[in-house]
Amino acid sequence: MIVKKRYAPIQLLGLEALIRRSSSVTDVMNTDLHKWQIGYRGECSIHYYLNQLDGFMILHDLRLPAEPSGFFQIDSLLLSKYGIIILEVKNFHGVIQFNEQSHQVLRILNDKEERIPNPLIQASRQQAQLDSFLIRNGLPSLPVSAYVVYSSPLTIFRTSHAKVIHAEAIPVQLESYKQKAKREYLTRTQMEHISSLLMGANKTFVPDLLKKYGLSSKNIQNGVHCTHCNKLTMIRPSRIRKWTCQNCYFSSQNAHIPTLQDYAVLFQA
Repeated sequence: MIVKKRYAPIQLLGLEALIRRSSSVTDVMNTDLHKWQIGYRGECSIHYYLNQLDGFMILHDLRLPAEPSGFFQIDSLLLSKYGIIILEVKNFHGVIQFNEQSHQVLRILNDKEERIPNPLIQASRQQAQLDSFLIRNGLPSLPVSAYVVYSSPLTIFRTSHAKVIHAEAIPVQLESYKQKAKREYLTRTQMEHISSLLMGANKTFVPDLLKKYGLSSKNIQNGVHCTHCNKLTMIRPSRIRKWTCQNCYFSSQNAHIPTLQDYAVLFQA
């Protein structure tokens, strides 16, 4: 059961709007946009396997207050009568090599080797932060498990750690989780209470992209953009209810709506 759906992150939507409207697009903006697109596609790709699950309440994209300050984020949280499962989703290609002794993780792609953050440490930190969050809100300590999920079937990972899996293994892994559970910790009513608590505490991050990339409102180009060719060349003559693109001649009655959405994500911070 999906309790909180996953939507395109504001950072992704904002970067798309910024690149579409900025008078000075940089390589950094394009690189950041590419990273957000890859991450979002990876997170969405696990939905097929999550839809095969039964007995879980699923909340995507949680950003919860941490102690003593700040926030922590969870890609997907699965709530069951046996406890809570955190899924930390990664969308990397190539070979991912874990060193259990040094906790170092390397990615090998196109004969190039680079060190990347250890997702097991990240998932472990999320476990501790979630446990602390629940206790601060008057709930008993519950079993919290965390899995690192690689969304691409082309990813090869080298590790003996049982909590590192491919997305296709989610149904089998979680069925095994239920079978191995020692007892039930939560009733349906308690699960709904925790779900409501998490939803109420969730705080969406609103980035100030203009500030991040050293821009101001003067760098943002006005106009209604064409959803067909992506140019800012739509016009709507008086007494005519359709917008028409002067570049590709595409027409639409609702072309102004994406433009309003652009301004919303760029200036709401």
